[in-house]
Parts: sequence; structure tokens; C-alpha cells
Amino acid sequence: MLFKNEKNWKAFLSLSDETILDKILERTAIHRPAYKNAEDVKVAQLWCALIELFKYQERLNKRLSRIERLLDGIFEKERQEKEKLINSLRKF
Repeated sequence: MLFKNEKNWKAFLSLSDETILDKILERTAIHRPAYKNAEDVKVAQLWCALIELFKYQERLNKRLSRIERLLDGIFEKERQEKEKLINSLRKF
């Protein structure tokens, strides 16, 4: 066979999904020295992509936890103020 028939599976992705994939691959590239030395480079690259996705998820979880703590504090303060108001109305 003179010409190699290479299938471009990425062409079947939506434009937004292709953009997402490119971002993941870009973040995964920081692990290039590791996966280039692997016996199976493609599988190692996938594992490195999973590492990056996990780190991103962990950052999101930390941000979400912080937001939840802030909101819990706000709602707790409102609850305390409401209780003070109710108690003062009962005394009145």
C-alpha cells in the first residue's frame, strides 16, 4: 500500500469537544518526559491526562468547600439574628 489511510477520529467531535480535548492534551504535555519513557506511550499519556483531570477536580472541590463554608457562616449569622429578634419579640 502506497498511501497510509489514517483515520482522523477527532474530525467527528463537535468543535467545543475538540477544544476541550486540546486543553486536556495541553495540560497533559507537562508530563511528556514521564510518558515518553513509558513502554506504552499512549496508555501512559492517558494516565497523565487522568492525573491532570483529577487535580482540576480537586481544585474545584476546594473552591466549592470554601464557598459552602462562607455560605454556611452567612446563613448561621442570619439564623442567630432571627432567633434574637424572635426572643426580643417574645419579651415585648
